[in-house]
Amino acid sequence: MKKEKVVFLLPCLNEVESVRKVIDRINYIKFSDRFEHKIYFVDGGSVDGTVEELKKFDVEVLTYKKGYGRQYRYAFKKIDCDYFITGDCDCTYPFGLAYKYFLDFIIEKEYDFISTNRFHKLHKGSMPNIRFVGNKILTLFTNLIFNLSLKDSQSGMWIFRKNVLKKFILINNDMAFSEELKIEAFRKLSKNKVCELPINYFKRSGDSKLNFSHSYKNFIFLFFKK
Repeated sequence: MKKEKVVFLLPCLNEVESVRKVIDRINYIKFSDRFEHKIYFVDGGSVDGTVEELKKFDVEVLTYKKGYGRQYRYAFKKIDCDYFITGDCDCTYPFGLAYKYFLDFIIEKEYDFISTNRFHKLHKGSMPNIRFVGNKILTLFTNLIFNLSLKDSQSGMWIFRKNVLKKFILINNDMAFSEELKIEAFRKLSKNKVCELPINYFKRSGDSKLNFSHSYKNFIFLFFKK
């Protein structure tokens, strides 16, 4: 029987301190013979040696223009696979949980798209208070504007079938891509094909690149998203 291909896809920008750790965490997973898996990084122009560090490992590296959404959209077009498991390369997301349980959940329950809720279990230091409040506000307005019931509109871990992307209109180049992808998934796909599941969210490795301007842009984007 032909194996289905699972791709772990991680956008990165100047994460030389953490890429080895996240690769080790993914490789620590006990993989099923049912799947063929590969790790892809899509780099947005790192200048700290991230790409050079990645070349030491058995991973694929794509390079493109800087921008969280821009990098994802480029990678979605370039990569051939059956399923994507996404997350940041700062060691905050539980890739083992996503692979062992959420991927099986998609297959057994015939789901198309799973988003994740970081607020279920925030480990100490994983989300500063100002980011916590900002994420809650963004989630509230995402739900109000688009008539959704998300618990975390900004989470960067999604597990989904690649073929659903053809149903989405994705235009954002920056951090608002995360909320845009969820809006598309929960509006365009059947209600019994999408869900949001809880995860543990860990303290990141290295310095965060998020700032107030990202939250502001994410908020403004909600009013322009159709």
